[in-house]
Order: sequence, then structure tokens, then C-alpha cells
Amino acid sequence: MNQNLDNQFSKENDAINIRAEIEKYLINWKWFLLSTIVCVSLAVVFMKTQVNVYQTNASVLVKEDGGASSELKVFQDLSSLGLGAKNNVYDEIEVLTSRSLAVAMVKKLKLNFEVYQQHGLKKVEQFHTIPFRYQVLSDLDNFYKLDTFIDITILDKATFKYQIEESEDEKVVKFGEQIKIGDKVIVLTPTESNSNQIIDKTFQVVFTRLDKVIEKYKNNINIVSADQDSNIINLSLSHPIKEKAELVLNTMVDLYNKRSIEDKNEVGKKTDEFIVNRLTEVNSDLDEIDKIEELYKKDKQITDIGFQSQVFVDSKTLNEQEIFKINTELSVVDYIIQSIQNQKNDFELLPASVGIEDNLQLSASVTNFNQLLLERNRLLRDSSPANPVVQNLNSELKNLRGSIQQSLINIKEQLEIALTSLNIKDKEFKSRITDIPQQAREYRSILRKQSIIAQLYSYLLQKKEENEISMAVTVPSSKVIDRAYSMSKPIAPKKPIIVLAGMLIGLIIPFAIIYLRDLLDTKFHTKGDLKGVVSVPLLGDIPFDDTEEKVVIRKGSRTSTAEAFRLLRTNLDFMLTPVGSKSKIVFVTSTISGEGKTFVSVNTAASLALTGKKVLLMGMDLRAPKITQYLDLPNRNGVTNYIIDKDANLAEMVTPLAGFENLDLLSSGVVPPNPAELLLSPKIGEMFEELRKMYDYIVVDTAPVNLVTDTLMLSQHADMFLYVSRANYLDKRMLEVPERFYREKRLPNMAILINGLDHSRGYGYGYGGYGYPAEENNKNFFQKIFKS
Repeated sequence: MNQNLDNQFSKENDAINIRAEIEKYLINWKWFLLSTIVCVSLAVVFMKTQVNVYQTNASVLVKEDGGASSELKVFQDLSSLGLGAKNNVYDEIEVLTSRSLAVAMVKKLKLNFEVYQQHGLKKVEQFHTIPFRYQVLSDLDNFYKLDTFIDITILDKATFKYQIEESEDEKVVKFGEQIKIGDKVIVLTPTESNSNQIIDKTFQVVFTRLDKVIEKYKNNINIVSADQDSNIINLSLSHPIKEKAELVLNTMVDLYNKRSIEDKNEVGKKTDEFIVNRLTEVNSDLDEIDKIEELYKKDKQITDIGFQSQVFVDSKTLNEQEIFKINTELSVVDYIIQSIQNQKNDFELLPASVGIEDNLQLSASVTNFNQLLLERNRLLRDSSPANPVVQNLNSELKNLRGSIQQSLINIKEQLEIALTSLNIKDKEFKSRITDIPQQAREYRSILRKQSIIAQLYSYLLQKKEENEISMAVTVPSSKVIDRAYSMSKPIAPKKPIIVLAGMLIGLIIPFAIIYLRDLLDTKFHTKGDLKGVVSVPLLGDIPFDDTEEKVVIRKGSRTSTAEAFRLLRTNLDFMLTPVGSKSKIVFVTSTISGEGKTFVSVNTAASLALTGKKVLLMGMDLRAPKITQYLDLPNRNGVTNYIIDKDANLAEMVTPLAGFENLDLLSSGVVPPNPAELLLSPKIGEMFEELRKMYDYIVVDTAPVNLVTDTLMLSQHADMFLYVSRANYLDKRMLEVPERFYREKRLPNMAILINGLDHSRGYGYGYGGYGYPAEENNKNFFQKIFKS
């Protein structure tokens, strides 16, 4: 049962503490309101300084094959078509985010040049109505290092004045005249937008370092895959100007596709170069054989030779065709081997193996080598040769190149063996056609050579045309799904969030100030601060009053302070009832000086005198007398004089206080050199016994108990101790002093009185408003807050 009551009491105390914590902030609600209004206003002003930012999106589809049309798949023997090549989506994203592509885009659009104009609180970029353009007359690479701004004011259609950043000189020039910025020279030329409407307008021209602009757009352009298994790439850019953002994304995609086409056409160009060289050589051979035929006919004077020994001749013809064919293939093989050996390094494109039959494996190897080399060159644009992927490709390319060379050598050896065999057969045929006239044999030999060379020439022309067709129909690796488009609603600034942030900051600032103030504050302020710290009975509290009156309670006084002393008087009677004696002595003390014990002593005595009782106000602080000084009275004989002078008359030392009935004063007298020893005098007891006979109440103003022992030496003469603790003044740690005295019972019938309590910080009705009109004027709101 007792445990349940303790738990309930603990919960009630927790509820009271929570309520006190909440009220601690609620009493400052006006500061919260003011801070919120100011912060929300600043948030609104901040929004006025921000331009709207819109999001622009675009999307492309990365194709899985190399981009050749299905109709050209019949030319699979032509390696330059690159059929079946795969594109990795993530590799293409890396290409799109590469620095080289960003450099090309920034230079093409001249994004390092921007023009701004002040519109109210905003500095807005001009994109559609730029009044002038610039031209660079100095070194362009050096110009890209320029990082400054120029303030330009248009004076008329032909003249403007400008001032360069960090320069105090303002110059007036005409459009077309040179402007020197350090070692860089530019010229501004007017545009169609340079009309009368911009005269006297000021613009800020900003030139930004190229590397800064590149990093800005590389970081701001978001390029991601639509899905893990998707070949679609989404591009987005947030920018205040929709059209500029769309132009940036479209230009980036166009440059990417253009580079993709150029990469694919490199193999075709190399193959075309090889075919042209071969055509030149074959054409020369064809011209030579034609001349031989012409000379032979002129020399022998023949026009036609009959067919003799048709079977042997035809067989020999077929054999010789094979010989010529193999010779031609040997020539091609020798040419390809020589071309490979003449290359300066191992990483150059190889010509296609045109003119070699049964070379599918060799053609596939050459195609694979060229594709890997193109992939390696593309990676080198965005990475260093130390890249592990590049190193792996280098190793693979070297192995593949060696394999191709060995294959060519093997093919050459096979052709030479076949040629030897055919030559043997040719000798056999010659021995069988000895009867054929030598002229006919020689002439047909010329014709056969002419036919073979003509067929080779026709074949090369066909392959050249196929190569040109493949280059003409080459398409990029990606297909644009959506050209750049912008959202209609801005994505920034987020006005509701900014206002909400301003509101939250407005609430947090006063909350933090109040919290830190209370955290660092060591003074006690309210009755709640005493709970759990002292167990001394609480007799009452005196509200804070900034009046200059020394005695606040008089007849007819209705202030909150006067009512507090009347309540104190009632509580004193209740505390003194068990004493039983007719005369009652109340000692007033405090922990330290400055807590208002003299103020409490004077007004307590005045409140008791108003009841018609005879009251004595007595000063017993012999070290620092305060009563006469407090009441602006001259110093007079008092307690000290009575103790020292054996013949002193106590009644003669007591003087009535002017303006108060039934209230007398006995001051402490002169300050003695040995107050502690003086208070041990037996005359102290005699003095109190005599005063008890003269007065109903004796209110004694004593010294602070934490500074000297004077009060403790007199404690046996007191019927009650009124312990004054001043709110907003006494350190909470000093509350241990009255608690210790109370537990040790060193001060009889002790009760605590809170002085200077500010009821706006605590809770309760207070004084002067519950049935009694306050005589105080309402204080200014800011004064109340600062005093709290």
C-alpha cells in the first residue's frame, strides 16, 4: 500500500516537473512568436533572391548490335561492317560522363560565357536576349583560363562602359573595340537584342575557367541506367533556364553519337585505303599485260588462232588459272605481311584479308583484332595506359597479332606447296601440247593472264563499293528515345520547405536560448526549484517589485507586495501560536547579504503594527548595520551602546518610527571592534527579557548565517527564525545551508520565505489580481521578458 502511494506521489511530482518545464517556455511565447515571424520573413526574403530551377530530361537506347542494316548482313566477309558487336550500357554511361565529351560540349556551346542582370533581389542569367557576343583575339587556350566578371552598362547602341573585377577603373568604349583583361584580348559585338530598351541597363558578364565549367556540368548532369537489365540511359540536368538545359543535353547526345560513328568508320577507312592501293597495283598490271598483247599481235601479225587440242589446252588453262590464282593469293599474302611488318607499332588497325580464299578464320581474327583495338583506343580517351583493362587488351592484342602473322605464314607455305604441285602438272601439260604452235600457246598465255588480272580488278572494285556503302549507312551506337524536354513546374526553391524550415528555426532559436540560459543559470527562481532540495517549511513568498518605496505596506495599500506581507503576517501568527508567550521574537536572517532580509524585517514589523499590536524593529547585525541606512535615519545609540554601557537605559534607546503607529526602532548602534565577544555578554539575555515586557512582537534583523556566527550565538532567544532566500539571486547550491541548519535544528522554529519571486516564471494566481486590483502599471513586454 505504501509502495503504491510512493509511486503515485512520484508520478505526480513528475507531472508537476513536466508542467513546470512546459510553462518555462510558454511564458516566453511572445519571443517564440517574434522569432518565428522574423525567421519566416527571412525565409521569404531568401526565396525572393532565388531563381526557379527546372529539371530537364532526355533518354537514349543503347543498341546491342553494331548498327549495320539487316540488308548488309550478306557481306559478312567484309570485316568493316562489324556485325554482332555488343555494347555495354555501363561502358556507354562512362563515355557519356567522360571529361573529353564534356570539354567538347562546353567549347561548342561556349558555356564559359554567361550574362546576368539584376531583377529585384535576383540575379538572373540572360540567355534569350543577350545584348552582345564576344570574340577572342588572343590565344584561345590561354583565354579558357580566364576567371573573372565585368560589369557593363549600355550607354547607347554603339557605346558602353565597363569595369573589370577588382579594378577601380571604369572605361568607356565602343562595340568592336578591343578589351584587354590581363594578357587576354576580347571584342564585344552587339546583337539584335541591343535595342533602346537596354540603354542605361547594367549587365554582369561572367567568364569562368574552362575546367570549372566542365566540373560543374559533369557534376550536375545525372546519367543513370533506367534499370539494371535495361539498355536505356536517362540523362537529367537541373538549371534555371529550360532552353539552355535542353541545348546542353541535346548537344551532349549528338556529340556522343557523332563520335560513335567516327569510331566505327575507322576500320572502313583503313580497308578503303588498302583496296585503293591494291587497285592501283592491279590496274598497273592490267595495263602492262594489255601492252604485251598489243605488241605480240603486231610482232606476229596475228588476229586469231584456231582451237587445237582443245581438251589439253582447256585442262592446261584450268591448271594455269589455278597457278595464277595462287600467285595472286601469294601476292596478297606477301602484301599483307609486308604491311604488318611496316607498321610502326603493334597497335595499328590491320587491313582486311581481301583476295585470299578460304580465309574465314583469318578474316575473323583480323576483325576481332580491329574491334579490340578500337575498344582499347576508346578506353584510352578517358583513362591512362596503366588501366588494368587497357593492359589486358594490350596483352590480348599482341597475342592476336602474333597469331595473325603466323596464320599468314602458314597460308603462304600452303600456297607455295600448291603452286609447286601445279607447276609440275603444267610441265606435264606442256609436254602433251608440243604440237600446238608456239604462237598460239604464247598468245593464249597472254589472254589468260589478262583475264585473271581483269577479274581481280573487278573483285576489288566490288569490295570498294561495298565498303563505301557500309560507311554511308553506319548508324550510332544509341538511338534517341526522347530529345531533351523540361518540366513545367520548378523543382527549386521548395517554398513550403523553406518556409517550414524558417518556422522551425524561429522556434528552435528561442528554445535553445532559454534552454542554455537555464542550463547555465545556477540561481533558483521559483518555488519548484526548492522542491527536492530543502525540506524547510515554506512560509510564503514576496513578489518582485521594482518600486523605490522602502516600506511597501501601509494603511490602504493594495499592491501585490503589500498583500504578500499581509499573508506573511497571517502565516507568522500560525507558526507562533504554539509558542504560548505573550511577546514573540522573530529573527530574520539569510544565507548571504543582499537577499532582502532588512526589507523583509522592516515590512514585516510594519504589517504587524497595522494590527494594533506593539511592535519593535530591532537591528542585531552589529558588523554591518542596515536598518537606519535603509530607512534614511541618522545613526543613533542602540544595542551595542546598551551592552557596553552599564548605566544605559534601554527604553531611552528605543525611538518610534515616524509615520507608523505602534512601531518602534532599536538600532544596532555603533559598530564594535569585537562583535562576536560582545554578543556573549549576559546583558543580551537581559535585553530580550526586558523587551518582551514592553512589546507584543519583536522583529530582529540579524546577520547572514553563512558569513558569520553572530546569528547562531543569539538563536536561543528567538521564538521563530524567518529565513529569507531571494529568488533570481541566491545560488541553488547555497540552499544546502538552510537545509543543514533545519536538519541540525540549530535555528528554532525555522521557516523559509522567498523574496523577489517573479510569478511570471512560475505558476499560481500571484497577487493583486484575485479580488484586489493591482496598483502597478502594466510593464512593457520586453522588460518583462528580460527580467524573466
